[in-house]
Amino acid sequence: MFEAVLFDIGNTLVYFRSTRIRELLDAAARPAYERLAERGFRLPPYPRYAARIRRAFILNYIWSRLRGRETKLIRTLERVHAAMRIDLGETGVEELARLCTEGLRPFMHSDPQAVPVLEELRRAGLKLGIVSNTHFPGFAIDGFLAEEGLLDFFPVRVYSSDVRFMKPNPRIFQLALERMAVAPGRALFVGDRPDKDVSGAARVGMRTVLLVGGAEVPNRHGADHVIRSLAELCPLLGCSSPAHASGS
Repeated sequence: MFEAVLFDIGNTLVYFRSTRIRELLDAAARPAYERLAERGFRLPPYPRYAARIRRAFILNYIWSRLRGRETKLIRTLERVHAAMRIDLGETGVEELARLCTEGLRPFMHSDPQAVPVLEELRRAGLKLGIVSNTHFPGFAIDGFLAEEGLLDFFPVRVYSSDVRFMKPNPRIFQLALERMAVAPGRALFVGDRPDKDVSGAARVGMRTVLLVGGAEVPNRHGADHVIRSLAELCPLLGCSSPAHASGS
């Protein structure tokens, strides 16, 4: 019998309407640039500014994946702006990180099945948590989840940008389980990545669910269960199927 269900965020609870990296990073940089201009900072033309942000983000992303240690958007922004001789201060850099996240907002949407499914899981008495790899600071991700009506479902949220451990490192899963006071064998992890979500959760003794959307999967990739929509979690866990979770 399970006591808890933990989720990945990207392509599990939340989806991007675009996967074009340049488009996404330019959208993230725009509100930060506009705020700095409002504050009177001397800035290069926007295309040059956005190019610096893109380059730093991509290099840090590659570094983090090679080293298995998450980088922080706040530190990236500090370095980029220091090179332009712009002193943001701690409060200023946190504001820019939040603005960068807000710049992505038009490209992000939660799965319409998420809220009704989470309501049923919570009604069944299951503890709910999040374990997510992200370069963005936790407070910025929390803001988006709150706007989507998801935040209150998850009293425990562990973001790689806050703890530096990244999935599939077992420590990030162990930290979430400790905060939830749940043994690994009593917890289920739901995610879309066999290499990050399934393998990492399985290594600490959790049961796993691979969410594949409409894709045909030739094998289970080591997952205990494979589902094509969040609504399939409810019968899997013996919960009532939500009345408003038929769409995707």
